[in-house]
Amino acid sequence: MKIGIIGLPQSGKSAVFAAACGKTETPPTAMKLQRAVIKVPDERLSVLSDLADAQRIVYAEIELLDAGGLSGSGGGVDSKALAELKQMDALLLTVDSFTGAREADSDIQNAIDEMILNDLAQIDAQVPKLEKVVKMGGAANRAQELEVLKKCLAALEEERPLIELALSDAELKEIRGYTFLSIKPLLIVINIAEDKLGEAKAIEESFSGRVTPHRCEVAVICAKIEMELAEMEADERAEFLVDLGILNPAVDVVIQKAYTLLGLIPYFTVGEIEARAWTIRRGCVAQKAAGVIHTDIERGFIRAEVIAYDDYVTCKTHVEAKKQGKMRLEGKEYVVQDGDVINYRFNV
Repeated sequence: MKIGIIGLPQSGKSAVFAAACGKTETPPTAMKLQRAVIKVPDERLSVLSDLADAQRIVYAEIELLDAGGLSGSGGGVDSKALAELKQMDALLLTVDSFTGAREADSDIQNAIDEMILNDLAQIDAQVPKLEKVVKMGGAANRAQELEVLKKCLAALEEERPLIELALSDAELKEIRGYTFLSIKPLLIVINIAEDKLGEAKAIEESFSGRVTPHRCEVAVICAKIEMELAEMEADERAEFLVDLGILNPAVDVVIQKAYTLLGLIPYFTVGEIEARAWTIRRGCVAQKAAGVIHTDIERGFIRAEVIAYDDYVTCKTHVEAKKQGKMRLEGKEYVVQDGDVINYRFNV
């Protein structure tokens, strides 16, 4: 999973990137594109690892790109960042709510408008060409593509991001080569000042009108505090969080929201060697989920031994879960649930 961090100038996007990566300072401004692979925090893995006395923990991972690319002046997306952003699965928009010099709602809308402008320019250039090709009969199979593009064009001209169209899988397939920006799920991160931490929940609720599951989410973070947390040892960090009245670092919440925004869930495998999270799409069936581990397991799938996370914690071992009837044998069409502990039976 790849997430591009964007934001208007001075919105704190590089600070959010640094905090998410556990860095203690923002990169030099001359370094335009910064990448990092970060772990998706999940306390359940630590619990499972302790129960199994596993040698290591392997978390799910996401790739972050500090891309920038927004001008804030209505000029569209910076061409240098555009090619990179098009490859992202989702976008994280950082909004300045810490200086007092900006208006968050306006900045959010400006950013969305710039993405719409970029997509509109792309479709405006393509539709006339495609109309000629289809009219001449040289590419009759592209008529559906043209129809979907015109549907997108109508939405963009109404200043609506493409993600609001809720296109079908068949329609998305027709335009997958265009990699539009406004069609990507968007996580809006409101970057607040330290003295506003006590208002974080209320601030997040004030933006709840923008939230649409799997399309747009909102999180509130103080990037300055999160960077300070990244400098601390685990014990010191835990004490500092208690002093602030915070259960978990806000950056962890941001990462988790980005993960779920794309409709992703983890399932777990547990043993003496490792406790590991495997990332799948929500609704994925057991045989397909097995392929995330190895294609041989998917090809030779026989059954999945499944234990719900809570049942595993109660029973503490595979053996005890089986003894108590908490282990289920599921077939290839079983829909894997968030947190399932699975052992696959297969033959190749």
